[in-house]
Amino acid sequence: MKRRGGFTLVELIVVMVIIGILAGTLTIYFVPAIQNYLAVQRRANLTDMVDGAVRNMTRDIRAAVANSIRSPNTQCFELVPAAAGGRYRKAADTATNASRWVDPLEPVTVFDVLSPLATAPAVGDFVVINNQNTDDVYSGASRSTVTKVEDIPAETGTTRLTIAALNIAAGYDNARFATVPAAQQAVFYFCAGADDLLNANGDGNGILYRASGYDFNANANACPAVNDKARIVATKVQSCAFSYQPNIGNTTATGYMQLQLRLTEKNESVQILVGTHADNTP
Repeated sequence: MKRRGGFTLVELIVVMVIIGILAGTLTIYFVPAIQNYLAVQRRANLTDMVDGAVRNMTRDIRAAVANSIRSPNTQCFELVPAAAGGRYRKAADTATNASRWVDPLEPVTVFDVLSPLATAPAVGDFVVINNQNTDDVYSGASRSTVTKVEDIPAETGTTRLTIAALNIAAGYDNARFATVPAAQQAVFYFCAGADDLLNANGDGNGILYRASGYDFNANANACPAVNDKARIVATKVQSCAFSYQPNIGNTTATGYMQLQLRLTEKNESVQILVGTHADNTP
């Protein structure tokens, strides 16, 4: 008798059982592998983010104007990163008789720069000289505005800067200055919402911000609020802590900042603890 094509019910049930066994076996072996791959990818992304955040902060700390770092609490710190710096002429140039030098007994209004500048200042930028106390650069006691920039003959210096009158304390003889871009001014790094807890997705609740371009604030008693001057540096911040030791009065005049960040995404965490130094010699 001729047999009709197709599968019997028993054959279909057997095939379904076999497929179920294979699927279960594959799930046991492949699902953990896929989960591990995704976990490694999340940790890599978090590592890139925390590395970039720390690089940004350490770059600004190392470029900070001497004694400009202040920290209202462990969740934030403020500083004034310099775009360039160098030395000015502090005595008359009798050879050319065309120099402009700083008289320590008179307010500074114009001076010749003796060293090459990494970034040329522009009108409206700021000059900081002899910032001995942290609040001075913010209040304006050691800061002035550039009103004119001139190229000068090589035998006289590199650049001539005219600034609004600035008084320099008698006895200061380092003849050093720093320039700060007008568009940047002071910089605040602060964590918002980093409460050491995780949300329902297993992510950190906090965000690390960098704020700049705001007016200099003579007093900073608290971390700033999030506004249009703040840009995101890192997300998914579970915890952050900043600790600054100015070491005022020591022989090296070097400040030390410790940066601690913990980023968490879907219960995968990356933590970093970095220390960096700031030159506080005015």
